[in-house]
Amino acid sequence: MPFPWEALNGRPLIYASLGTIQNQQLEVFARIAEACSHLDAQLVIALGGGSSASALPPLPGAPLVVDFAPQLELLQRAALTITHAGLNTVLESLSCAVPMVAIPIANDQPGVAARVAWSGSGAVVPLKRATVARLRDAIDRVWSDPSYRQNAQRLQQAIATSGGVARAADIVEQAINTGQPVL
Repeated sequence: MPFPWEALNGRPLIYASLGTIQNQQLEVFARIAEACSHLDAQLVIALGGGSSASALPPLPGAPLVVDFAPQLELLQRAALTITHAGLNTVLESLSCAVPMVAIPIANDQPGVAARVAWSGSGAVVPLKRATVARLRDAIDRVWSDPSYRQNAQRLQQAIATSGGVARAADIVEQAINTGQPVL
């Protein structure tokens, strides 16, 4: 997909996405931008197709706002992910050892966000409490405390050695064949 790679300025990258289903929260993107504006970092906001970058007014800190983004490629460069705690974004962030600030919106996202916090790989700010001040506090905490990145790195290793899709298929087949839980 097209992405303005030339607009990346070399500062640490913060990647913000609310996914492809829950991405109509334009006011949340504005709060995220304001909460990050004091950092010496570049914020990239991916709207996920729910809106157009032209629908947003100029945001504090002048983030790079795009309709779609090559998420995995950006996560490989990111220092922080701000996410809705969708399972794909969380697992992709962890596979790149990127700590997170999770803003769960719906469905399984509160549970996924709780696991992010429990694992020490990120902080959680519930959507209804996602003020600029609370977001800034969570972002600053994850940004400045190396334990979040260390925990993300620990989970990166666990993901890398878990066996992936082949192991998952083996577990499903064993459960079907035996009718028993696979531990």
